[in-house]
Amino acid sequence: MNYPIILKILSMLFAIMSLAFAASAGVSVYYSAVSPLEGDALPSWISAVAFSALLAFSFFLPSRTASGKLFKKEAMCIVGVGWTLASLLGTLPYVMILDAPFCDAFFESASGLTTTGSSVFGDFSRFPRSLMFWRCLSHWIGGLGVVVFFVAIFSFLGSGGRTLYSRETSVDSGGGMDTARIRSAVFGIIGLYLAISAACAVSFRLCSMSWFDAVCHMFSTVSTGGFSVYSDSIAHYGSLGLYWVVAFYMFVGGIGFSVLIALSRGRISAALGNTELRVYSALIVAAAVAVALAVWSAGGLPFFRAFTYSVFNTVSVITTTGFMCDDYQKWVPFSHAIFFVLMVIGGCSGSTSGGLKVSRLIVSFALCRNNLEKSFRPRVVRPVKINGRILDSEDADKVLCFLAMFALIVLVSIPVLSALEPSLTLGETVTGVVASLSNTGPAFGRLGPADNFGFMGGAAKIFLGILMIMGRLEFYAILALFMPSLWRKFQ
Repeated sequence: MNYPIILKILSMLFAIMSLAFAASAGVSVYYSAVSPLEGDALPSWISAVAFSALLAFSFFLPSRTASGKLFKKEAMCIVGVGWTLASLLGTLPYVMILDAPFCDAFFESASGLTTTGSSVFGDFSRFPRSLMFWRCLSHWIGGLGVVVFFVAIFSFLGSGGRTLYSRETSVDSGGGMDTARIRSAVFGIIGLYLAISAACAVSFRLCSMSWFDAVCHMFSTVSTGGFSVYSDSIAHYGSLGLYWVVAFYMFVGGIGFSVLIALSRGRISAALGNTELRVYSALIVAAAVAVALAVWSAGGLPFFRAFTYSVFNTVSVITTTGFMCDDYQKWVPFSHAIFFVLMVIGGCSGSTSGGLKVSRLIVSFALCRNNLEKSFRPRVVRPVKINGRILDSEDADKVLCFLAMFALIVLVSIPVLSALEPSLTLGETVTGVVASLSNTGPAFGRLGPADNFGFMGGAAKIFLGILMIMGRLEFYAILALFMPSLWRKFQ
């Protein structure tokens, strides 16, 4: 294990966090004249900046002579440890400004950086604007992934950068892609992410949001996070036009960056021919129409309003954003069943969304179909294709392994959460586990979109925060930390 290079990269993670705290401190200074809460918050922000900068410097000193060799073991360690430490460091603003318990601060921090969007806070009246800004900014940082910045910026990553990049974003980097091409691709992703963010913020401002609201909700939308500056989320604005704009950018956030880059470069036919994009779009259309008809037929809403609400919430759930324009828990049970399925599926691979990913759904369906056909036609050999590329047996095994791990972790987590929080019903327990692991955010029952997780005990909050991190890193990077072979010098 190359510990110096690990320390060097972790020091850069702390530096990025320090810059994020500094930006929040700038917001505090800007609004200090109109908000008395900012006067109390500013010293805390300065302390957070100083502490994270000190950590960065402390980790950097022993790693100044680190070599540029980075392999799978180091990459796995950096991803797992880095996201965990970032979530712990992100607790500082909540602890210092709100005097929140550690369990609440950890839950909120993990929810932000993993783009989950669950919250333990229901009343934002004691939140200074700078803290609101930090909550949403943590989504934006986590959405793209700190690790992606590592790959793009730091030349010493070498070939190991491919491992980091693919682990975090689930994008197939291609076995023959060299480091220069990886770095170029990631820079392209960052540029596109910034462009989408700017367009989103301007669009929200044109929909009559204030610039502060527009920027904060932009952070949460393009990252498919779901934090809002209002307790009733996007429903606060009551604008059908805004709902469609937000739904569009959530939809974009659920598309893989490889497809978005193809579209930005004018390769429209290649992008529109992407199998995952077509299935992702078809799922949204089918679910939105079905839910709209069910809600409309139940009465109480005009068809266009019911359709708008249905499209918004469908996109919000499948992209694992978690925004709310209407409390769908009050809708017919059929809609709950649809949303639960979409919550599990999630968005496209290589996007900021969570869940199992549509690509894995496609591969699983193809494998099941092929094995079913082999039961009565044993000599048939039908390769599994996705986006015109034949999936080899190793990739297929990885998909099946991931699905098995997801199922096992859910099965283990349900009784654990039930033991930690006995007040939860079975439905709340199951959906709470799945919503955390898939980084969706809101679940059902008292954990629904109109409520929060604040009533839960401290141990349950920490447990769900860990599930969020595991889901964001797709299990491997966290579970690998507990394998002794990872830490041995030689394998």
